[in-house]
Amino acid sequence: MRFYKKAEGQSGFSLIEVLAAFTILSIVALAMTAFFTNALTYAKGNQNKTVMVNLARNALFYMEKQEFDPIKKYFVVDGKTEISCGATSCSEEVKKLVSNGDILFEVLHPTINGVAYQISIEYQKDIMTDLSLQGKTANYLIPINVLVEPIGGSNNAREVTRVEGYITNEKIR
Repeated sequence: MRFYKKAEGQSGFSLIEVLAAFTILSIVALAMTAFFTNALTYAKGNQNKTVMVNLARNALFYMEKQEFDPIKKYFVVDGKTEISCGATSCSEEVKKLVSNGDILFEVLHPTINGVAYQISIEYQKDIMTDLSLQGKTANYLIPINVLVEPIGGSNNAREVTRVEGYITNEKIR
């Protein structure tokens, strides 16, 4: 039964065809929206990762410019494994390791784009015991890991960054 009269030579889409096309188009649009949402989230994660890598490099560069002997004594002789600061300040023992202890807290607790980060410097003792670093080389290099994470921690491995480096003796700089 027809409710309309089709004029001779005219053609068009029925209501069912238009609704079917609209439904298919909506499904495709939803799939594309999910794709762009995931891409945006991934891009934001990469931006945060880049910030953390730059913070780690900054801390590594800062530590490389410090006097070698006090840091070597702290890690090798005293047997400490990490340089880090508390939530409000660094300990006096840690402050003595660097030329300006007050700046150390700012280096290890930066805030970028409203996000507060915590940086710790870990001594890589296992690398020091490697055969290639024994002997005279060990007197000139201290292998470290610089670990950066947002304050409050994270369960997401993408939100923790490690950068390896060496604190070198002034004699070979």
